[in-house]
Amino acid sequence: MTDEKIKQLIRECRVEADKSIAGGNPPFGCIIADKHGTVVAREHNTQNSDNDPTAHAELKALRSLGKKLGTRYFSGYVMFTNGSSCPMCAVAALSHISHYYYGAAPEPHMDPWLPVEQVVKKSKNPFAVKGPILADDCAAQIARGRKALRQKS
Repeated sequence: MTDEKIKQLIRECRVEADKSIAGGNPPFGCIIADKHGTVVAREHNTQNSDNDPTAHAELKALRSLGKKLGTRYFSGYVMFTNGSSCPMCAVAALSHISHYYYGAAPEPHMDPWLPVEQVVKKSKNPFAVKGPILADDCAAQIARGRKALRQKS
């Protein structure tokens, strides 16, 4: 997959994250693509609107893909996110995806602060991790979304 295609898919994650922001949710989006870059799942965070602490974009995208494929093993698929995933989502992504690309670096307040790279390092089924990509744009979007959430509370 080319660098330009990777950036395009990170931008598509940002479109999903804008849906999260508009819905009053944390500002995250996820895309899963096949090895050629064809999108097979796209989701955004709906934790607040669904009253579901597990309704993270990554988990929702993995659930969607599992239903489409009829399996929980995603060999050959690639995950993209606009921000580095939390530990819960990183562990879920260990479902044999082949690559993971993220936009913004992990937020300092993440609890526990355990970046994807560290989760993958401990796994028996590691995948390749690359990021940050388009970090400034993604971090600005996340900051804008976090600010919007604070203003609503």
